[in-house]
Amino acid sequence: MKAIHCRKKWSILTILITLFLLSSVTNCLGQTNNDQFENTINQLHFEALDNDSKTQLAKDNEGNTWLKITVPQDLLNKPLILQFPTIHVNNYNIYVKQKGLWGKTSINTDLQGGKISPQYQENHFITDHEIIYFKSKSPYVHYGKFILVERGEHRSIMLNTIIKIEVFYSLFLLSIAVIFALYSLFKEKVILIYCIYIISVFFIYLIEDGALYFLCNKKCNELLVLAILMPISCLIFSVFIYYFLDIQKLPAKLKYFYLFQVLLYVVLGILFYQTNNPQYFIIIVNTTLVSTLITLALVSKYFKEDISVRYITFSFSVIALTSMTYYLSIFPGNYYLSFVEKDKMRIIYSIAFTLASYSLWIKAKKLKTDHENLRTELEHLKAKQAKKTYDDLKQKEATPILFPEQREIIPTDTNKALSDKKEEISYKDILREKYFCTDREIDVILGIWDGLSNQEIAEKLSISLSTTKHHVSNAYIKLDVKSRSQALILKDTLV
Repeated sequence: MKAIHCRKKWSILTILITLFLLSSVTNCLGQTNNDQFENTINQLHFEALDNDSKTQLAKDNEGNTWLKITVPQDLLNKPLILQFPTIHVNNYNIYVKQKGLWGKTSINTDLQGGKISPQYQENHFITDHEIIYFKSKSPYVHYGKFILVERGEHRSIMLNTIIKIEVFYSLFLLSIAVIFALYSLFKEKVILIYCIYIISVFFIYLIEDGALYFLCNKKCNELLVLAILMPISCLIFSVFIYYFLDIQKLPAKLKYFYLFQVLLYVVLGILFYQTNNPQYFIIIVNTTLVSTLITLALVSKYFKEDISVRYITFSFSVIALTSMTYYLSIFPGNYYLSFVEKDKMRIIYSIAFTLASYSLWIKAKKLKTDHENLRTELEHLKAKQAKKTYDDLKQKEATPILFPEQREIIPTDTNKALSDKKEEISYKDILREKYFCTDREIDVILGIWDGLSNQEIAEKLSISLSTTKHHVSNAYIKLDVKSRSQALILKDTLV
């Protein structure tokens, strides 16, 4: 019994010694890591982000971005949450001091160690020191606009944010519903394309608001999805403009321009997927936005007289410039462009899309009015043509028939010239009386029948190319044709 009791004593003593040694080693390692971290911090040169901020910024030799954040006294030794309300600040570490030792907090983990799925990255921690440090490989730090609050207060902040977001998305969905209503009313293809464009922008903004981060639990590359969606949205917008302006034929230079764009997007997208370099993303984004501005510049140049076009040009120019400013403030880290925040962008987008929807309603209403007027004109022309045919038959019955010897002999060349002139006069009369074409529209139609291009017609009539296209478009509506080939076929049926 004494031997057993003695062995138990030695076992307990051995366990105590082991625990003491492990504790000593752990403290030594912890102290070593703590000293290394403090040495790293002491080597950094921190500068204030701006005059009104207590947060300081520094860069280390490895290119990492550091923030020195001051914790208010009333938040010490309380459960805190730190969050940057953007998807473009993630994969960062927060270092806090507790009981004299520095430690790294876990990402998207609560204080009990449970995993959470937030809208943006969250760090939960408790600290008894008034300074915490932020470290990230990204140069963009949202300019110190982070949330550092007690855990209970964070819920109310997120609730207010969600309410604002819901108001914005409600207006967005209402715009989509209105566009669908316009489509069901007017049945115009351009309205459907515009609706698809709005939906693409809707998904882009969902990603920016952290929906993909929340749903995929940080397992999806949001920038890659944006790099795919934004060029698609840009191309849909170009198609919308093409149908909105009712362009009959796209110039060869613009075809090559858009083809080059598509190839550029594909190449940059592959490079971004392979390297995950944000520089490729910013090139993709700015290329799409610049191409949108080029498209709008061409629109404003050739279609200045249309009020709906002016609304469209203004609205989407504001959207493109705002988006470009936002992304340029993120990746190159331009502090002077940081005034464009997502809340301001929501307001700008809402106003711009409202104006664009109004201009689309004007365009659709005008198209419907033109179709109704054209239908009325056609019915009137049918009745007038029937009466004219009846009068011509009556006139032929009353006209005496001349024998060959009674007819005046006219030279062959003169006869051909008179025949051509008579035919031209006849075409003009038909276009004027049957289709209600103006003199300038008649000149344009005759040029088309002679095989001239729009540029050649413009030079022949001494008018601008845009004016020629405008007359061609109006003439097509009155003739109820959609192309030059249909116009030439119609010519053979007139006389």
